[in-house]
Amino acid sequence: ERLLAAWQADRATRIAAWNVQKEVEARADAEAEEMRRLREEEEELLVNEEAERERREAEKKKPKMNTFIPGSSITDILIHPPSQYALQKLSTFDYVEMWYFSPAGRLDASKFHDRSQAEDTLGISKIDDLLTIRPIASVKASRNVIPNHELTFPDFLSTKNCFLDHAKKANWPTTNLDALAKFFWFLETHPSVQLPLGERIILTYASRVCFNWHRDLKAGRGYDILVINGHLLDTITRDIEGHDNDRVKAKRRPSHPRATSHARRDRTTCVMRPTTSDAAATHAPNPRVHHASTT
Repeated sequence: ERLLAAWQADRATRIAAWNVQKEVEARADAEAEEMRRLREEEEELLVNEEAERERREAEKKKPKMNTFIPGSSITDILIHPPSQYALQKLSTFDYVEMWYFSPAGRLDASKFHDRSQAEDTLGISKIDDLLTIRPIASVKASRNVIPNHELTFPDFLSTKNCFLDHAKKANWPTTNLDALAKFFWFLETHPSVQLPLGERIILTYASRVCFNWHRDLKAGRGYDILVINGHLLDTITRDIEGHDNDRVKAKRRPSHPRATSHARRDRTTCVMRPTTSDAAATHAPNPRVHHASTT
């Protein structure tokens, strides 16, 4: 009986230990299963969030047609926008000719450069040492463009306002926009404008300085464009006056001096001078007349 009691007690102890072990394993398995389920749910949530984000991004990129204001009318005057090339230059803060913002430049863009089929043609442009692919209309300059210094002074003054307006829309720094506006006003009211060649001088100065200013801004060497450099202005003045004097002298000079001398020689050779034989024949007596007189 003692042995039986001892065996039964040992068996009961082992059964209790086994049951405890099974409960521990069951709890561990349940915890592991719960962790796996939570991990799968978290991964699924991340996947769904990423898919939703991509869907929203794709939705933003889809072309959308805006609505209109009921009862509103078209404006009395239709103004053609500048070419995509000029607007692209403004967006990258690069130098661009004023002509693109003149009525002639905007009309040129509407006729030849901004047609809808041009959007399908791509071109390569370089921005900050990086090559990018863009529509050809945004990288190709117009063949009809006129440099700033070849514009008429009234055209320059009227075009600068359109240029500044689109530069503002392109998010140019306010400091730079204010400096350009004052720079144009300084040139418009500069005493040199009253000179015979003053308008050409001022336009040439503006063209060279603006180009150089944009280039130095890109290189981090920007300077105050409002400081009018008198030495540079004097150099441009002498250069333009010298070219104008040369042009006037060239007009006064005979166009074809050699042709004139040849014409004089030709007229000299055309004069008919009697030879010795011709003179003798002229003064010789007529035989018939002489015979009649003797008879």
